[in-house]
Amino acid sequence: MFLRRQMLPVGLLTVAIIGLIWPAPGRAMALLPTQYVAVSIIFLCSGLLLRTQEIRHAVSAWPATLWGMTSILFVTPAVGVAVALHAPLEDSFRLGLAIFCCMPTTLSSGIALTSQAKGNTALALLLTVSTNLLGVFTIPFVLALALGAVGSITLSAESLLVKLCLTILLPLIAGRLLRLRLGDWADARRSNITVVSNLALISVPWMKFSQSSDRLAAVAPDQLLILIGAGLVIHLLYLALNGGATRLFGFSVPVRKAVVMMASQKTLPVALTVLALIPDEVLSAQSKGLVAIPCITSHLGQIFVDAFLATRWSTIDHESDGGT
Repeated sequence: MFLRRQMLPVGLLTVAIIGLIWPAPGRAMALLPTQYVAVSIIFLCSGLLLRTQEIRHAVSAWPATLWGMTSILFVTPAVGVAVALHAPLEDSFRLGLAIFCCMPTTLSSGIALTSQAKGNTALALLLTVSTNLLGVFTIPFVLALALGAVGSITLSAESLLVKLCLTILLPLIAGRLLRLRLGDWADARRSNITVVSNLALISVPWMKFSQSSDRLAAVAPDQLLILIGAGLVIHLLYLALNGGATRLFGFSVPVRKAVVMMASQKTLPVALTVLALIPDEVLSAQSKGLVAIPCITSHLGQIFVDAFLATRWSTIDHESDGGT
């Protein structure tokens, strides 16, 4: 079913429209701890669906793992933030791009696209798990440096670290522990659990859009076009950077596909979680709706580009490339 397969992009576009046209319900929900419950559900579901037994098959590719982790957690944030902060955009959009660039890799779409591209899915899984776990500890400090570069925003890395551990790490571990007993049950209901996770994810930008509906309505169309273009430029830079590095290191084609795909993507759930956890005295609730837009447009842009790339890569013979 089309809507089930495309639930996330369709849902994000739908809540953006609803939040602008009818903001009252979203604003009411935002007054409750709804966003924290939603975030916990997202990562509980992620832990419940995480098949970590495949990771051991990727351990032998440790040089690729090392570059992938370094690129995801440090190299791409530095490159992306440098571009984002010089983009011809208003401050909220530049800030949103910078925050998105500081995130670890995607939680599920990257693995799916790596599989579609006939890449090393075990390595993709390893990079997903390792960078999202380590990201809980690195994001607060990387983000504090990035926001400090904006000039007017200061963020307590230690406070954000504690919040990320409570809202991401604990639910993820809880989901993983549940999987030890409910693994077969979860696998049999994987599509339904994914729907629940997507609904929880969609609810967060719905509240953000609703809170910022007045300011969003005043955004000029040309700013949105520039924003979409800036997100695509940053993603193409990531693809070129990681593609060049993996060729230079001589990784095999399946490994290159996995590293390039995973190290060039950023996760939307963690970005929205971080945004929700930034104190209102640092970034107002109204501003957060504007800041969320670059995260969402960049996420959708990278998925569309990489879906096309994965389709092309799926036709490449592993043995025909000099990297094998």
